Amino acid sequence: MYVSSLQIALNERIKATDFPLKCRAMYYFAKGRHAHQERKSSGKPYFVHPRGVAFIVMFLDGTNDEINAALAHDLLEDTETSFAEIMTVANSVECAELCSELRNNPFRIDEVGKEKYMSDKLESLSESALFIKLADMLYNSYDAPAEKALIRMYHNVCNVLLKRKLSPKCEHLAKMILLA
Repeated sequence: MYVSSLQIALNERIKATDFPLKCRAMYYFAKGRHAHQERKSSGKPYFVHPRGVAFIVMFLDGTNDEINAALAHDLLEDTETSFAEIMTVANSVECAELCSELRNNPFRIDEVGKEKYMSDKLESLSESALFIKLADMLYNSYDAPAEKALIRMYHNVCNVLLKRKLSPKCEHLAKMILLA
């Protein structure tokens, strides 16, 4: 039931006013920075992705820093945005540090492969960063269900994660990914 109510909510038009007041500056900042980008899987404007990830984080009672980091999670990797800009817009060092922690290392991915990289990365993330990354994976599972290899990798990684002790929020997200 939880999964279906979240999917219904994600299919609705999510607006800036749906987020806490302290997250709206990052909403508009990230929207502007992603303005000319499109999702590879769907051709939709790219911002629907971080907005959806942030909505999942908010839906599962994430903090303002976690919601802001979810909105900004791809900025360091995919735009010319700096750590200092994220810190300034969010008015939070923690938010900027979460974005930095979530940033992928393409050289390491090439070296060890995407699935090994993801497993290692998820094992090393802080609880807040893991929460956001799992929300990211869940959103990708809903947004690109035809990408079988991606979904299979997510399932493998979540099965490994569920063998260790996770916070209730992270465990719940990992289980939701397995159901997606």
